[in-house]
Formats: sequence, C-alpha cells, structure tokens
Amino acid sequence: MNAKLKNPDLFIRVISSIVMIFLGAVFLGIGGTVFKTILILISAVLAWEILSFNNLHKHTRILIALFFALIFATNILFSQILSLILLIIFLIFYKVIIKHDDYTQRAIYLVLIFLSLITLSDFRLEIGLVQTLWVICCVIASDVGGYFVGRTVGGPKLWPIISPKKTWSGIIGGWLFAMTITYIFVILFKEIEFYLLFFSIFISIFSQFGDLYESFLKRNAGRKDSSNLIPGHGGFLDRFDGMIGAFFAVFIINFININNWMF
Repeated sequence: MNAKLKNPDLFIRVISSIVMIFLGAVFLGIGGTVFKTILILISAVLAWEILSFNNLHKHTRILIALFFALIFATNILFSQILSLILLIIFLIFYKVIIKHDDYTQRAIYLVLIFLSLITLSDFRLEIGLVQTLWVICCVIASDVGGYFVGRTVGGPKLWPIISPKKTWSGIIGGWLFAMTITYIFVILFKEIEFYLLFFSIFISIFSQFGDLYESFLKRNAGRKDSSNLIPGHGGFLDRFDGMIGAFFAVFIINFININNWMF
C-alpha cells in the first residue's frame, strides 16, 4: 500500500514545486506594487501558521494574522516608525493572548519574519532582481547540498533532538553548494562580484539556522508541518524557513553597512 502511495505523493510534490517556482519567478520579475502586495499576503499566512501552533480559535488566529500583515504593510507602504510602534503593540497583545511557555521563541520568530520580509522587499525593489535571485538560489543550493551531501556522506548528527536527519557533513555541503552557485552567478552576471563568495557562506549558515529554528518551534508544538496549505510540502513556513534566515542575514549585513548594502 505504501509503495502505491509513494508515486502519487511524489507527483503532487513535484507539481506543487513547479507551481511555486513559476509563481515566485513571475512575482519577482514583476516587482513593484504587485510584489509588495504578495509579500503582505505572505506575511499574513506565515503569522497565521505560527498562531496555529497555539490551537487558538480560527477567528482569533485570522484577526491577529491580519493585524500582523497590516503592520508589515504600514512599513513598506507608509511609515517605518509607525510600523515599529504597531509591532511593539502587537507583541504586547500577543503576550496577553498567548499564555504559553514558548511565547518568547515564537515572538522572536515573528520579528525575524517581519525583518526578513522587509529586507526582501527592499532588496528586490532597491538593489535588483539578479541580486535577489542570487540570495534565493543560495538558499536553494544550501538546502539541496545539505540533503545530498548529508545522505551520501552521513556522519555525526548536527542536532538530533531538533532535526534528527541533519548532519555536519550536510551543513558543510550546503555551504559548498551555496559558494558554487555564487561562482556561477559571478560568471554569468556582472551584478554579482567575486567577494560575494564569502557572503554566500554567511547566507547559507543563516538559511540553515532558519530551518532549524522552525523545526525547533514545530517540535515544541508537537507539529510535523506548519500547515497543509501547500500539497506535498506542508505549510508556507516549511518552505520559507530558509528564506527567512537568509534575508535576516542580508538585514544584518545592511545594518552593519548602514544602507550601502553589500554592492
């Protein structure tokens, strides 16, 4: 029975991947208001999935997630200062509503999502499409490299309690794949310079951290997937966890570089 189900499950997963890649490429390519609108919707979905870890009433989850999306929209469309004030109010409100031991960890993750999506928006619209694709491809390469090198080489586990399958060899394999994809970008695109090979490791590390942190939250909540919104893949958090970590790395680089970015 399991063998018969395996191929249909794989087919659904592949189709979902193709659809996500196509839609992602379209929205990235269009940019502008359309891209901002999609990010606002994604922020609501990501917040909704985190709130589902607490088994809140569905209407409460929706309202809080929409408030989070409103804060994000305020930042990218109107005022950063106002959005920060609203974010503080949101976190206080979240503390009152969510009486749970994991409040701090989940609140931190919501802040990471907030900063990462803002950085993604700014990076795409102010820096450029090629540079944004480079970061995203570093995340994908890190994930693919970690999977194949980890399965092939094996060796000591990274953090068995949180992620039983991840190995140190997979982590290093992810770094090497991220550097490789960066070198390909250096050859193909003048916008990506050679020194970014160093930053690709930094981005890969934070991408892996994003993956591990989401796994940590899910394990504490007794969840396998963040939701079932994406057939064959789980939830949006399950697919965006690495991106959240990677663009938080870009946020740190930008913060240190005081708005000159790395280019």
